[in-house]
Amino acid sequence: MATTAALILAFVNNRLQEAFASGGVNDEILATFNDLTKFNLLKVTTPESASGVDGTTSISVPSDFKMIISITPTDAGSVQKLPLLPIPGGFKEYKKWISDASSNFRSTPTHYTRHAGKFFLWPTLNASFTFKIEYYKHHAQGSAGIAAIEFDDTFTNALNFGATYYAALFRKKTSYVNRWRPIYHEERALMIQLNPPEPSVVGI
Repeated sequence: MATTAALILAFVNNRLQEAFASGGVNDEILATFNDLTKFNLLKVTTPESASGVDGTTSISVPSDFKMIISITPTDAGSVQKLPLLPIPGGFKEYKKWISDASSNFRSTPTHYTRHAGKFFLWPTLNASFTFKIEYYKHHAQGSAGIAAIEFDDTFTNALNFGATYYAALFRKKTSYVNRWRPIYHEERALMIQLNPPEPSVVGI
């Protein structure tokens, strides 16, 4: 079952003995999202898909992108290749590789670097590929982002505890702040421990 704004609201109302109406803790949910984002805990639920054909040199970076986890190509025959490796020297090194290569050098992609809203692929594609992009994300802001909570039950405790803590904090309910801050921080620390960020080298 997916986490929803309505379920978080019911949790907060029950714990703080309040009767906030629908949308009444949206700011608190967003505060929790933004806090968890700082620790790279918000992964995309469904990886983005991008495609390229023979001669393609880059694919677009997702609009809510924060940090890469992996980019995995699959060829037209549905054969999945190894995840792409980051180019150690970033975009500057990529340009050197391109300039040093034969003008018609194309092959199965093995490396990438991020620059100007794109993932640049090395080598240039020699056929059609589909790319699965897994990444940590920035959650959408505003009420539309709340209505489209995208996270499974893994995040339920963190979102419930965080929204309760921030609801108490924003309303200066000191006794509730003192109660829920350590509960939320303990849950956040547990998530960090269980889900350490994958190493990422992103060149610029």
